[in-house]
Amino acid sequence: MKRYRIGLIHHFSVPNAYKVDGLRASLGGFGIDRISPHITLVPPANLYLKDVGDEIYRLRKIAAETAPYEFEVGPAGTFYPVSPVLYLSVGGTGLAEMASLQARLVSSELYKPNTRPYVPHVTLMDPADSADIAAALKIIKSVLFSQSVDSFEMMISHAQAYWELYSDFRFESPRRVHQAGMSLEVFTHSSGDLAIYKMVAEHGISPSLFWPCDDVRFRCGGQEHTVVSIYNQGQLVACGSANHHSAVGLLRAVVVQKDLRRLGIGSLVVRELLYRLELAHVEASYVVAPVILESFFQNCGSRPANAYGWLIDHANGMTLNSWSFSRR
Repeated sequence: MKRYRIGLIHHFSVPNAYKVDGLRASLGGFGIDRISPHITLVPPANLYLKDVGDEIYRLRKIAAETAPYEFEVGPAGTFYPVSPVLYLSVGGTGLAEMASLQARLVSSELYKPNTRPYVPHVTLMDPADSADIAAALKIIKSVLFSQSVDSFEMMISHAQAYWELYSDFRFESPRRVHQAGMSLEVFTHSSGDLAIYKMVAEHGISPSLFWPCDDVRFRCGGQEHTVVSIYNQGQLVACGSANHHSAVGLLRAVVVQKDLRRLGIGSLVVRELLYRLELAHVEASYVVAPVILESFFQNCGSRPANAYGWLIDHANGMTLNSWSFSRR
């Protein structure tokens, strides 16, 4: 049976990650080439394909019930002699909130229960010899930086010992919408997740449209990513993705479960993406679509631009021809 090797973490902002990697490099380079600096909330565990939908929804609900918090990193600490690990300790005002979040995350039967008290930390060396541990404890004696978090992240290992960030779970309540007799929950995040990838693949659509990567149709780097997922009674029923750069947005994909089409859910996905792009100061968004979808996008508040695309406009009167990148 197909399974994923996952871990739940807090990752660091780029400046703080550089600080941790600088320390790791000075101490021998532990993990630099295979895993980014992080705080483990749930250690590596197996998530089977049959459990993906329920678990992703559970994690989104936990995140929605959590408030942002801040913590401090440093000074150095160790688990020696129980375990030869050198780490940066984690403390500050948000420590209780982190412990509460961790307890809720591991409450699922999918994860092994805690056998030891949870000690949040940032690993610097594993294993470390006693001399390196003693030296580091003498040198790293103060708080190095603070970090605010408004989400936790899932990492996945595709090859032994190598991990990559896969999806984010924001500390943000879902928007509730009543549509076609259903009470829908609308979640927003920065990348797709295992439930989304599973659903879109079953509909013959490439999961890459939901990856947090630059879309080549923009012909520029540094794009921001937005993904919307919509649930009905804990089941994923629709999702969509968009990228934006500066004041221009691009809708990449809208997917609705086959048995729920023509109920206005696809339009809800588009409107939610446009709303999120507007919050990011996007002035106009572009979408490439076949002619057969013209009426769908017109009903979402768009107008034709040419035979193959439409500009979804934010009431500023701009047309597609205002954006040279869209004609390339």
